[in-house]
Amino acid sequence: MTEDSEKRRSITVGRYLLHRQIARGGMATIHIARLMGDEGFSRIVAAKRLLPELAEDTEFVAMFMDEARIASKVHHPNVVPVLDLVTTTDEVMLVQEYVHGVPLHVLLRTARDAGKKIPVRIAISIAAQVLAGLHAAHTTLDEMGAPLDIVHRDVSPQNIMIAVDGSARLLDFGVAKATMAAHTTRDNTFKGKLAYAAPEQVHGKPVQQSDLYALAVVLWELLVGHRMHGSAQGEAELVATILKGELPTITEALANEADWGAIDSEEWKQLSAIEPIVQKGLEIDLDKRFATAEDMEDQLTKAVTPASSSEVATWVKSLGKDFIEGRDKIIAAEEASWRKTLPPLNSSVRRQTSGPGEIKRPSTGDLHPAVSHPPWPAARKTTAIIAVLGALVLVLGVGVVFAMQGGDTPRPATSEAATPPEHIESAAAAQPTTPSADPSKPEQQAVPVATTDSGSAASTASPDVAMEKKPAAKEAPPVRRLGLRPAPRAVKAALVKEKAKEPAPAPAPVPVKAVAPEAQPADDCNPPYYFEGQKKIFKPNCL
Repeated sequence: MTEDSEKRRSITVGRYLLHRQIARGGMATIHIARLMGDEGFSRIVAAKRLLPELAEDTEFVAMFMDEARIASKVHHPNVVPVLDLVTTTDEVMLVQEYVHGVPLHVLLRTARDAGKKIPVRIAISIAAQVLAGLHAAHTTLDEMGAPLDIVHRDVSPQNIMIAVDGSARLLDFGVAKATMAAHTTRDNTFKGKLAYAAPEQVHGKPVQQSDLYALAVVLWELLVGHRMHGSAQGEAELVATILKGELPTITEALANEADWGAIDSEEWKQLSAIEPIVQKGLEIDLDKRFATAEDMEDQLTKAVTPASSSEVATWVKSLGKDFIEGRDKIIAAEEASWRKTLPPLNSSVRRQTSGPGEIKRPSTGDLHPAVSHPPWPAARKTTAIIAVLGALVLVLGVGVVFAMQGGDTPRPATSEAATPPEHIESAAAAQPTTPSADPSKPEQQAVPVATTDSGSAASTASPDVAMEKKPAAKEAPPVRRLGLRPAPRAVKAALVKEKAKEPAPAPAPVPVKAVAPEAQPADDCNPPYYFEGQKKIFKPNCL
């Protein structure tokens, strides 16, 4: 397998699909990656993957963990945010926002190769934005409000991205130091790029002002057009130069070009205004250096007005055109390869309905050979069917209960307790089924019953006629009030005959609490009796 094919082979780490490798450092590789979401959702991100040979090294793994924890606390437009940290049995990966742009060291190299100088206002804009991001990092607090005292320790052109929208973004807190770091760097050890290190950092004791020193070196190189320590013959000479502070000024480095007329008077004036600010940032004595990144940013923007974001964006797109087009082609190729594995848009996004209440979801399959997506869960369909059946059973059960109780009225407990059953039946037999009927019209009475002297009961209508005119049981008010069903006709007749044989009792004085007979209507037979003490007396006109 060739190196190019190895770079293009996609692998899956967690929920991320790693595409082509776009950079490689001493401890990690950088990949264009894709965040995998549900329903075909994806997002382009940058994945920093620890080299396999270092993934088992506890020190390097701890450094990666520190970067994720530290960078996740910093929230600023000029700092590239960390989105996620992925660890598996053999992988350690840091996921960052993908910044579409050009690294600053690539822009510096391109300008030098093309013999172009970076405009002063562009350089000031880049430096001011990086200082704003540094100030945000330096002043970051933890969740309890305590300062984290973050020191980046690796401010260099390789860790500054200039986006196509004109923003400068600081990234890579891999060697940052903070009080929250689980991996504590030992004293008197150096981390970072030596060419941008402050004297105290060379001694292994970096502070936040060390980041300002490094930014001053970056700004010096942006304005001059080449590296500050490019003439150093070796590491020993470089360290000696840094410790002594024998660094050339901007005007000294550009004196020959000014003599040749390559720098106009206006630009030279701007360089002269910036030079003391850069020199203050390069001071060996910490007391003479800027105290904060915010102070240095204020001094720069007052000396020279920085370029706007649109001006920086135009410059980046012009100078970094080839790099941006190369990245565009890589992303387009990976996107095209990705889309070939996806189902058609109309079948993967839309849910077609094949019938009333039925949702047809096409099978998605694997969106990528290395990524599998779960099919439409069958449990949802089963749950819906069970819910519908349960609702139907509930409705049918309620209907059956109402059907069984339809003609009956709940029996009051007081009626059963106060009146003996035989008296209730006698009262029901003596009650006319339609109390409101006129006595002068026999045809309106359902079952009129009369008693003769001989004790025989006679009906004014035939049984057939009476049955035809008899209303339904549910319409009989006395029966419904007593909570009983109408008694059969044979039982009623027997009860009437028994009562007819008994002599009518003499009227007795009505108790004080009882209702006087004259207060009731003459034909009020509901109920057909009244009480004298404990004795029940039937009303003569109701027999």
